[in-house]
This record gives sequence, structure tokens and C-alpha cells, in this order.
Amino acid sequence: MVLRESPFPNACVHGLHTAAWGLIFPCFWSLDHMVASCKPTTYEQQQKQEQECYLWPLEVFFRFLMYVTLLVFSVPLALIGFIIWAPLQIVRRPFNYSCVKTPKVYIQEEWMGYGEGKGFSFVEANLCFLPNCLARFNNLSQTQRRAVRIASHISDSVNRPRIKVCVDSPTSVTASFQNSPLTGVKQVSCCVTGTQGPSGSVLAINNLHHIDSSEESSEVDNVHECLDACQSNKDPLDLTVMEGNNQSSTLDEMPPNQPSKQQALSFNSLNSQCEPQKKRNVEDDLPAEISPLFPADVAFVCLLEVFEKRAAAKLKQLLQPAFGHILYDVGVYGFQGCCEFKFFNSGIFLASRYPILDAKFHCFPKIRGEDGLAAKGLLCVKIQVGLTQKGHQIVGYLSCTHLHAVAEDSHIRQSQLSHMIVWINEFQNTSRNVEEKVVFDVLCGDFNFDNCSLEDQLEQQHQLLQIYKDPCCFGPGKEKPGVIGTLLQQRTMYEDSVKNPENLQRALEIEELRKQYLEFPINPAVNTTGSTEPRNVGGGRRIDYLLYREDTVSKEVITELEEFTFITQLAGLTDHLPIGMRLFISMVPEVDDANHGIDDGP
Repeated sequence: MVLRESPFPNACVHGLHTAAWGLIFPCFWSLDHMVASCKPTTYEQQQKQEQECYLWPLEVFFRFLMYVTLLVFSVPLALIGFIIWAPLQIVRRPFNYSCVKTPKVYIQEEWMGYGEGKGFSFVEANLCFLPNCLARFNNLSQTQRRAVRIASHISDSVNRPRIKVCVDSPTSVTASFQNSPLTGVKQVSCCVTGTQGPSGSVLAINNLHHIDSSEESSEVDNVHECLDACQSNKDPLDLTVMEGNNQSSTLDEMPPNQPSKQQALSFNSLNSQCEPQKKRNVEDDLPAEISPLFPADVAFVCLLEVFEKRAAAKLKQLLQPAFGHILYDVGVYGFQGCCEFKFFNSGIFLASRYPILDAKFHCFPKIRGEDGLAAKGLLCVKIQVGLTQKGHQIVGYLSCTHLHAVAEDSHIRQSQLSHMIVWINEFQNTSRNVEEKVVFDVLCGDFNFDNCSLEDQLEQQHQLLQIYKDPCCFGPGKEKPGVIGTLLQQRTMYEDSVKNPENLQRALEIEELRKQYLEFPINPAVNTTGSTEPRNVGGGRRIDYLLYREDTVSKEVITELEEFTFITQLAGLTDHLPIGMRLFISMVPEVDDANHGIDDGP
């Protein structure tokens, strides 16, 4: 199935819709700026105090007066546009699709499934791309500028090589992770583990150091220049960082173009030490880290709360060269498919480096409060990631959602979780082909409940969290060691100690500082006197989830959780921590049916 790019059946209806929105937009823009001018963020308040600008109240007054004047003149045009716009939503498909046939970022040769396995990285992030006036109630502003910066960070992650750290002994493993973060490795050597040249030489890149946000692009360019010297392909490469006296000195002193027995032995030892484990005990071990950068070689990105149309357009424009297939403006408007009127979409934005074969959106019923204006729901997507030798498609399923936000409406979230089970199963049953090989089934989103709060106990025990695996917890109310929350305290987002990715990473690695910058669940604890007192539980409120399940994939598929990442690169740009998950997929080697035949000859 090939998705149509336009959400409307023909260009005439699409053009009429664009004209209607053009009439509505001036009224929307003036109302947005009028309210925003009266609601400064804490960062703006700090700037005003430092500048000692006594004319600021007068500036706000005249701006407010100008926006009110524009609003009055634009209201009649908005009413005409709304009369045209609302009926057109009946024929609108609930998402826009954009694709490029030749993206600038090269994707590795099509995966055949059998033989060597393949890793897929997923990223989920809540960006709070609301209209500027509403974003300020979350202590955020300048939605358009944030969109440009966030898109730049995500695009850079696609170009960056993936780095693994290997050490000689368990002692050095413990010391390395206790003394410094993964990105802080210094005075080490790395070698290309991808395709080797004709002479089988190993490229050594010495003195790989910590990359902060100010020098990220230059460091990545330097690494790519070194890689181009020994490889002609433009694939994202895996780099292996080795820490060890003998091997590091051997690689440094050895000429790269002179093959020898010592060089061959060193190369073999590197490969043997850096091979990924075939199976990891996910129940006990979580390969998690706090990283100041997005994971390298990201394949799928699910962004939430992308409500603002112009911000979504900027994201699409800037991410399209790296992610060839994008679903945006997901959701319904007006009364289409819902009982309440919807002025905002679902806020879901999905970017994929692999072709999207099919997509389906369902709008949640029975939403109240401020969430009633948004068409929150579930987006189900089927993606092709390869082709077997027999010509059968290798596919994966990815579902994205954003649940009800009002804290006391636990029953609404439980109902939404139950609807998700039905909708996901229906989508997979109707879109699945018998000859296809399904290699992953992932669910991600902002669930608006955590695994520690007593008030969220019913959601924690829901059947959905038994069907899908949560790699960050042992069970309801039991988080794994090293897991932290994903909801930042809005009032402290712009403090010097957390306003850049590296500082936020260091703060979250220290438990005492973590309590100052993350939202923690407050649970009632009854003491011997019968009174209640608050207590903090867990590493913070983890309301963003990346889940997967294995019972719906093909029987020959083996799924391994390779890494899980809490990302601080968007410090100061959103009030959530993005999360990343990498699954390593391997399949049982394909056996030719002819080999199973019975030879009837003499």
C-alpha cells in the first residue's frame, strides 16, 4: 500500500482548505501574541532584572494594544474562514504524509533479515510545541526557534557514528562508569568496525575526547573525514572505543598500511572483545545511561505535543533530508470522529528513515478539561525495514500515543489504555500479510502516569503493561536501578546548573541534585501516629515510555534490548527528557526449501 501525501482527496479541496486557514490565521496570531505578551517565562524575567529595563511595562502595554487592534479587525475574516474550514474536515484524512525518494542521508543496503542482525534505534520526546501563549504556562516560549534547534540536534544524530566502549576487565568497567559518563572517555583509541579496506588495515583515531554542544558539529566532521579515508560507503558506521594499555599502544605505534602478524592479532582481538552479546538478561540488567546527545544512527523519532502548525512545518522541512518519511499534523479537527469540537490535532509527529507502508489514527473518546480541545489518540504505523532473499517484506509496527493529562482522571486513562489494545490488534490483523516477516512491535508515548505514585496504581497494573515489556521496571511500582524520571521541574529549567546538556547530565547523575530538577511523585505514607507525611519514591516521575513486545513478531526473530538512553540534549528547550531505545534484531538463518526435499533417485 502506498500512502497519499495530501490529506485531501483532490487539489481543489486542499487549496480551499489552505485559503480558509489563511483567513483564520491573522486572528489566531494576534490572539496568541496578545496573551503571550502578558505571560513572561522565568528566563525572560531574569533577563529583565539583569538589564534593569524600567520601560518594559510600557513596552508590554503598547504591544498589547497593537495585538488587540489587529484582533478586532481580523475577527470578521476569521469567521468567514471558519465557516469554510469546518465542513472540509469531514473529507480530511487524519494525517499528512511527506516522503522523499532520495534522502540526503544514505541508508545502509537493504537488510535481508537472515545472517547478521540489525539494530533499530527509537526516540520519543515531548516538545511542548503549543501556541506561544499556551507554551508559556509550561515556562517555555519561542516555539518556532525551539523547533529549529531541536530539528538540528536530531538531524546531527543521524550523521554521527555509533560508538561502543569496551574495556579489559570488570574492574575497569566499574571504574569507568562510576568516575565519568560514557561520553567523557579521554585518551583512548577507536577503530572502524565496518567494512575494511583491501589490505584489511585498521584506522586508529587517537585522543577521542568529550564532545559538548559547542563543538559537536566540528568533532563529527573530523570523525567523518577520518572515516572517508578508509571507506567509500557513506553508511553510519560503528566505532569501537578500546581502553587498555597494550592494545592502545599497539594501535598507536603500528603503521596502518603495513600488514603484519601483530596487526592481524590486534584486529582479531578487537573484534572478539567488541562483539555484542548474543543474549542479555533484560529482566535483571538495564543497559541505560544519561547522555548529553541523541543516540547515533536513529531510525525512528516520535515527537509529541507538536500542535503548532508552523513548528510542525519547520520540523518537517529540517528533518526531511535525514528522515525520508514523515507523518505530521496527525489528528482530526472539528467534530470529525469525536463528540467534542477539536481545534488542535493530536500533537503526534513521526519521522522514519524507512518507508511507511500503512498508517491508521484513532481518536480517544471521552476527553474532558483542557485536553478536550486536542484530538489525542493513537497512531499505528507499519514500516518496511528490509526484504528477504525470497522477496518477502520485512516489516515492523510502531504505535505512538499521548494519554489524558488531568491527574485525577485515572478512569479516563484506563479506558484509553484498553482502547489501545483493541486498536493495535485490529491494525496489525488487517494490515499483516502471511508472507511478511515482522521483526519488532514497539509502543511509545507520553502516558501521563508514572510507575511510583500510589495514585497511579490502577494504570500501573493495566493489561497493556503486561502485554508490552517496559525495560525500565521490574513490575508495577518497582523501577530498575539507574532509571530516572522524564518530567522536569518547570521553575528550575533555566538555572545555570541545568540549562545546557552537559550540566543537566551531571546534575541528574547525582541523586541529591536530581531531586531539585525532576518532578518526583508525592505519595502518602502512614506512620505510627496515623498522620500522613509526603515521601519521594523512585528516580522521578517517568511518564514517557518506550515499550516493545515479542509475541507478535515472527517466530524466528530474536529481540535483544541493546541500550536505553535518557537524553539531556534538549535542556532549556522542553520540559521533558527525551528517551531512546535500541533493539538488536536477529533472525534464524533461512533454509532453502529444496534442502528439505526427499531425493527419490537411485
